Amino acid sequence: MPEIRNRTVRYGQVVALDDVTFAVQSGERVAVVGPNGSGKTTLLRALAGPGTAVVPQNVPTDLALGCREFVMLGRTAHLSAWHAPSCADEEAVDRALASVDAADLAGRRMDAISGGERQRLAIALALATEAPVLLLDEPAAHLDFRRRDELMALLARLDRTVVMTTHELPFDTDFFTRVVLLARGRIVAEGRPEDVLSSEHIAAAWGVPVKLRTVRCASV
Repeated sequence: MPEIRNRTVRYGQVVALDDVTFAVQSGERVAVVGPNGSGKTTLLRALAGPGTAVVPQNVPTDLALGCREFVMLGRTAHLSAWHAPSCADEEAVDRALASVDAADLAGRRMDAISGGERQRLAIALALATEAPVLLLDEPAAHLDFRRRDELMALLARLDRTVVMTTHELPFDTDFFTRVVLLARGRIVAEGRPEDVLSSEHIAAAWGVPVKLRTVRCASV
């Protein structure tokens, strides 16, 4: 399982992570929450390694690839040099496409589908790696409310450990077993969603006074 201890990351003079210790347990679903620039993406990059698959925030809109070919990129580590994908590779891609309800997209092109469809295929690519841990960087950032609900329902069906970043409030906390609140490169609170996502913690992280009735949306 991904783990970092006392990690500090700098970009020039800017400290993106400041002495952060973070670990993920098998089966956890963790939301990493914080304002823009708080270090969320840097934390995911620090966690990435063997056994993880990363779903980026943005999938290029002009990829000249077939959708199935795009998902097959997730099998790169399994492919033998100069050999076509094996039956096992093809079956892994089929399972990944089915898991995100995207089998009907297999014959289409990446530059001819919607943003929500590209996001589903990015998750399918990650699933095709067969890594047990998914690291998702702001996967709902460009989705409307309906597509966000569909995304969370999709993630809830997957048998994977999940770490997902978001800067948007409110969001559906029912899916997550733990929330980690980042601000200025440091963890300022972590634990159960109802304990972490308080008005006081959010005000401290965002630097503005807030008063929340709830941070929950409709359940998936």
